[in-house]
Amino acid sequence: MELRSRAKATNEASPAHNVSDAAAERLGLIKKTAKTATGEEVPKDVLRRKEAEAVDAKGGVDRPLQMLCIASLVLPIVWAFATQESPTASEQIQGWARASWNQLTDGVINPDFQVAVAALFIERICYTWVHTFSSSFQAFCDTPIGKMMGSKPLDTVLTIFWINKVIQLGTFVGWYFYVIGFNSPFQSGFAWSAVTRLQWVLLVQGMIAGQGLNIAIYRAIGKRGVYYGHRLGLPAPWVTGFPFSVMPHPQYCGVCFTVIGVNLFVATQTHIESGWFNLTAIQVLFYVYMAMVEDYL
Repeated sequence: MELRSRAKATNEASPAHNVSDAAAERLGLIKKTAKTATGEEVPKDVLRRKEAEAVDAKGGVDRPLQMLCIASLVLPIVWAFATQESPTASEQIQGWARASWNQLTDGVINPDFQVAVAALFIERICYTWVHTFSSSFQAFCDTPIGKMMGSKPLDTVLTIFWINKVIQLGTFVGWYFYVIGFNSPFQSGFAWSAVTRLQWVLLVQGMIAGQGLNIAIYRAIGKRGVYYGHRLGLPAPWVTGFPFSVMPHPQYCGVCFTVIGVNLFVATQTHIESGWFNLTAIQVLFYVYMAMVEDYL
């Protein structure tokens, strides 16, 4: 989950978190609001972002740093495509795509795959509830179960976060071993010698860039920003600095980098034919869904 905080002091005059009707009018936007857990009407995030970027000296984008980040992601992949052989990077991706497409279109319903998808979506349901139906979530926090999960709504969200991370990790790990009959991956087709340059590049990028963005998020916006403090009625002004000056929704981008890098690295042919990459793609789409929820709902 992701919500920017800590805006400049010049933007702190408005009770609606720095977005005024006049500013919205200057931007050519229609003011769209949502209710916080305390019943306050606040602008939705798409408007908050545009307002903050309008008064930022760089327009919310650090172009040199953005270009550097893009180059650090693209150039190693270009190197892998240029130097990898037997199979080439293009041949490997085409093989992955064919096997994944065949799994999607073979007409076979795999209950284990459907259960894995449903388990991954639990997290999206929870965060949509907290963000978009915050008054309902606040009511839950006042119940005995809610109080057991945290003394404050923000603490309850943190508890839900950890529960969902266990579900998410358990789903991927559990399904990974289920597909190969709970045998060792090394007995099921995985071999260090078979890992290609492209897979190594994507793994390193996923771990460094992906987790680096996650760390940067917490440093930039803190607990309130990450866990929807704005929608829970807590002060959480908008941020335009790094990592938000490099890409939108950097936390979600970072998680997607990590998920893609790790899952491409550990997959065997059995996993690919069973839909491992399709499950990975669905997880990425779930993060795209959540980014749209945060911007527009």
